[in-house]
Amino acid sequence: LEESMKMLDYEMKKTNDLLYRMIPKPVAKILRKGVPSVNTCEVFPDVTILFSDVVGFTRICSLITPMQVVSMLNTMYTLFDTLSEKHRVFKVETIGDAYMVVAGVPEKTKFHADNICDMALDMVRSMDHLKEPSTGNNIKIRVGVHSGMVVAGVVGHKMPRFGLYGDTVHSASAMESNGKEMHIQLSNATYEHLIDSPFIFERRGTITIKGNVEIETYWLKGKLDKDGNAQAACSQFDHQAMNTTN
Repeated sequence: LEESMKMLDYEMKKTNDLLYRMIPKPVAKILRKGVPSVNTCEVFPDVTILFSDVVGFTRICSLITPMQVVSMLNTMYTLFDTLSEKHRVFKVETIGDAYMVVAGVPEKTKFHADNICDMALDMVRSMDHLKEPSTGNNIKIRVGVHSGMVVAGVVGHKMPRFGLYGDTVHSASAMESNGKEMHIQLSNATYEHLIDSPFIFERRGTITIKGNVEIETYWLKGKLDKDGNAQAACSQFDHQAMNTTN
């Protein structure tokens, strides 16, 4: 009987570990009580969201097998998942080559913009170690960041998924889709959280996104280390990384 109980505890721990990888632990505990999923939804007034995607993904897919695509994405996403744990951000989802994370949800923090920007810099730097199979060249990504209010929680009852909802999500996605390869574009809303931070910026200007909405944007170029030395996001910024915007 004792051995059976140990096995039961072991299997329960594996089940919980899998569940908590998909849904935040506090939310999963609420759902286990039989509470309607919509009751898990909560307003988070100030969070920062990051989107990334692979530049030329459609072309790459046309040149390699589906299994090679899956292997490439798995290698990249496994690395990003490790970075998300390092920087204490929550992985929301992946759709094809798009990767989405958030800071400030489900754990609120005043450092949400800092955590996401640290994550973004490490994501771009990590491309030096990732090759795309069609050419053997480094994978290139675009990254977009925006801050604002969201509603977060689980909706529906089949295949439950923890999601984010609101204009902040769409604006963060637009920061990525209107960006450039191997660049991190962030909105003025995120920049304002980081004015007195050691991050290095270059003003891009105003862009127009869906709905004819104009947003002031910046490139995140790098970050000053504790000794005041500039650490660029990637090698192309090495000679210009000290051009800061305040």
